[in-house]
Amino acid sequence: MTPREELLKLQWAQLKHDEAYHKDVVIMPLAERIKHMALHNAKYTAYLFEALDEKDDAKLIKTLTDAFVIVLASANTLNQDIGHDLGANASESSSLQFLGATFAGDLGRDNSDRYWLVRCFARQTGRLAKVCESWDHLENILFRDEMKRCNLEILKAILAEAGTRQLDLAESYKSRMRQVERRSIFDKLFREGAGGEA
Repeated sequence: MTPREELLKLQWAQLKHDEAYHKDVVIMPLAERIKHMALHNAKYTAYLFEALDEKDDAKLIKTLTDAFVIVLASANTLNQDIGHDLGANASESSSLQFLGATFAGDLGRDNSDRYWLVRCFARQTGRLAKVCESWDHLENILFRDEMKRCNLEILKAILAEAGTRQLDLAESYKSRMRQVERRSIFDKLFREGAGGEA
């Protein structure tokens, strides 16, 4: 399976997860939902700084995975096929890890710069926040296009870091989703396929 196909499958899994476990977010108007995602990214910017300052690799991997979850949820909110938007590399690469290694080179990731990831992540998170703010003021910008561009750039930084760390992002994603799902009182019903129907 190509990264493009894998990313679309992960977007579908995220959509199903959100519909079952995050109704509070799914029912928000689109503008509020994307602002919610931008706030998640702002939170992860702080977590990435903390993980790097504390040299806590486990926290960095968890935050990287959570940020990937938000990229998927944001893409679904924007009706964005991120695999397609990544271009030919996503169709021609052999894996997400290989694709990430390609982006690490393209983005100039430097192993000696320990804040490279958080700088890239914060820059795009700030740009997304600016687009959300502009929406409130009805400024003359292409909101959806700019939001999609920011989301894609955040994804590239995540993939670059994951590829460099040889992190299997898809497996990390699946593990993290189960941790979240287990917190729901309805998890067993969803897992059995009942979906809460009587």
